[in-house]
Amino acid sequence: MLAILVAVIVVLLFGFIWNKTRSRLTHIPGPNGIPIAGNGLEITSTFKLVTKLHEWMEKYGDIFKINLFGEEIVVVGGILIGEMLVTKGSDFAGRPKIPAWEKLEGNEVHLVLRDYDPKLRFIRKLVHKGLRQYGEGMDKIEVITVTEIAKCLDKIETLNGADFDPFTYIHHAISQVMNTMVTGEAVPDGHPMLNKAIEWDRLDGEISQDPTFLMPAMEFFFTLIRVGKLRYYTDVMDFFIEHWRSYEGTYDKENMRGLYDVIYKAYLESETDEEGVKISYNNVKYLMFELYGAGIITTHKTIYAFFHMMVTHPELQKRIQAQIDDVIGSERTPTTADKHKLPLLEATIHETLRYISHAPFALPHETKRETSLGGFTLPNKTQVWPLISANHHNPEYFKDPMSFNPDRFLENDGSLSPANSRKMLTPFGAGTRNCVGEVFARTRLFLFTASLLQRFTLLQPTEGKLNVLDPKSEDHLKKLPCICPNYKIRAIPR
Repeated sequence: MLAILVAVIVVLLFGFIWNKTRSRLTHIPGPNGIPIAGNGLEITSTFKLVTKLHEWMEKYGDIFKINLFGEEIVVVGGILIGEMLVTKGSDFAGRPKIPAWEKLEGNEVHLVLRDYDPKLRFIRKLVHKGLRQYGEGMDKIEVITVTEIAKCLDKIETLNGADFDPFTYIHHAISQVMNTMVTGEAVPDGHPMLNKAIEWDRLDGEISQDPTFLMPAMEFFFTLIRVGKLRYYTDVMDFFIEHWRSYEGTYDKENMRGLYDVIYKAYLESETDEEGVKISYNNVKYLMFELYGAGIITTHKTIYAFFHMMVTHPELQKRIQAQIDDVIGSERTPTTADKHKLPLLEATIHETLRYISHAPFALPHETKRETSLGGFTLPNKTQVWPLISANHHNPEYFKDPMSFNPDRFLENDGSLSPANSRKMLTPFGAGTRNCVGEVFARTRLFLFTASLLQRFTLLQPTEGKLNVLDPKSEDHLKKLPCICPNYKIRAIPR
């Protein structure tokens, strides 16, 4: 106990000193805090964090600052997000250090949380190279995705209309797509990889419930409180890495099977970019872990919410099905070529992403040099959070934002509204650090939802009733990325 007490005092004193030395943003408005903790004690959960950020933005406007145990953070919304991510993307392309995460990944971060340095640029090029191997127009990715979706829907059909929770069915299907993308093959049904991916997803969500994860000054407390979960998270990570490493024994540089081979080849052959940057074996292992998780977690949550929305909006479901029947019929499988012919489905996917805002704020950015935003000067190494959900739920940009209404993305003639009219919709980020797998994710979202509604009508369960999802509720905002609470429905073959 004495050691813990001493550590607490040291951290608090350090926070106080840091607070004094880092007050560089006095010219930016924001909520008053208390000594040492700043505003940290007001955001003791993910739900409270998101809720308070929204409250403060309504009070102070599209740019304000908060203080979390000595770390000053600028939060932005509105058109300033576009200025930050696109117009001045290179100025804001950095990432602040999150020590707890670095320790999980071999004392280095490899893609999502990596600072925008030459190695990150090289890694992103390698990932794009790995995706390009699947052909122009993502033809091979489409085949892989459609195959796994069909298996998933076949399993749902065997339920014969009984009540079920689609969580695991969707998760396994998306995981199998990623398994094939990484190694060139899906794993057999019942393989430990599938349920281990769900464990990983659950752990990721549980860790995200503690906002101190994002506060370097609170690293000691986060590690102390979450030590058991962090140890188990490392075990899960090692499980996946060892599975992928088993493919190294059959590696053939003339036959690239998946993303792992592409990254592994770059390591073996000491490939470099124009700046002479190379990747390490640690990069090979942990980069794949980041890509795999990113390819599952948000896509799964969006499709899971889509199922829910179809049940609670049955008239919308009928309208989409009528369009699918007219364009595709029931004999052939939907393809990406059908996207522009199914504007209502595309609009509904956009609306799902807007409504649930699974990532309420983008991952923390950091300025790479002194710059400005919204008329305020920001020093080098200023941490900045784009509050995406503040835009998505802002009536200035989306009329009646808490109403689920895909028609907002349609023209009067029923066609999809042009992309430039949706600039305030940024579920995948934008600019220099936009999601590297955005096109891949959108392809899976379309193919899964089109195939689902072609084959099934989704209905309320026989017991109980689903209520409309509330994206501002504590249940929804409990974890990051957000996911609607578990539910049961029925799927009736058409």
